[in-house]
Parts: sequence; C-alpha cells; structure tokens
Amino acid sequence: MKIFLVGMPGCGKSTVGKVLAERLGYTFLDLDTLVEEQEGMTVPQVFEQQGQDYFREAEARALRAVASRPDRVVLATGGGAPCFCGNMAFMGAQGITVYLRLSPQELVDRLTALDLQARPLLRDKTPPELLRYLAETLQQREQFYRQSVCTVAAGAAPATAVAQQIEQCLAGLPQEGNGSI
Repeated sequence: MKIFLVGMPGCGKSTVGKVLAERLGYTFLDLDTLVEEQEGMTVPQVFEQQGQDYFREAEARALRAVASRPDRVVLATGGGAPCFCGNMAFMGAQGITVYLRLSPQELVDRLTALDLQARPLLRDKTPPELLRYLAETLQQREQFYRQSVCTVAAGAAPATAVAQQIEQCLAGLPQEGNGSI
C-alpha cells in the first residue's frame, strides 16, 4: 500500500507524512529527496541546469520507482507533481491519494517563516507576490488535488492531529486484502 500526500508547497506534506508513516509503521519518503538522489543534484540545481520540464520528467521517474517498491510507503510529493506527466492518475491507480488543503493566506503564513531559496518557484517573492502566486497556482492545481480520495484541512492543527484525520479518512475506505491499511 502506498499513501501519496499532495498539496501546495508548505501545506505540511513532509511533516505530516513523517508522523503518519510512524503511526502506521510505514516507510516515509519525500519525492524531492528522491529526485535529488536520482539526479545527483539539488532540486534548485535541476531547475537551473536542466529546466522545469526536465525536473517534471525526473519527478515522474522517481514517483514510478516508489510505486515499484515492495514496502508500505507514505510519500510526500512535490506541490506540482500531481499536475504533470499523468502523475495524479498514476498515484490513484497505485495507492491512496490524500490532499492536504490550506488557503493561500495560510500557505503564505507558513512559508514566510521558511527559507524560500530552496524552493525554485517561490524564491525572491515578497509576501504580497507570494500570496498572489500561491492563489493563482492553487486555482490551477486544485483540479488535480481534488481527485484525491481524502481531503484534509491542514490549517493550524498540529501534524499529529492532521495524521489522525488522515487515518480516520483511510479507515472509512474499502480495505484491500487482509483489511489493514
């Protein structure tokens, strides 16, 4: 079983993913980290040296490699991953997709506390520019995110509470095989 966490940058996919994986006894993986290992360079370097199209193809390759793993995995995807290369449909066919939803303002509040230089599409934006960019990008991406089996409001809740909400959603889904998640 694979659980794919999707949503905008800063929505908590990595933080919640680690908590959820620990609670379920799954392996936690981060798609950006896998791309970096696969490509031998950081995500910003891939963007700068190869371009966004190449990055999206590398991301799709890394995603497909995760699907072939025999272990149970919680994967934090990149914010754009579901929107390219048929990735959302692929994830839906390979496991369970969970959308961690936040408003653009909640995203800005979280992201302005982080170092945005590691995020190629967000760096060098002022808070008003960041809000505008996130609102426009969310509007474009939400058609993909909303295809998820579960949608969880990630707002101000701590990661443990969000992980519990995901578990509750998963418990309400038809179970595979032996009835365990």
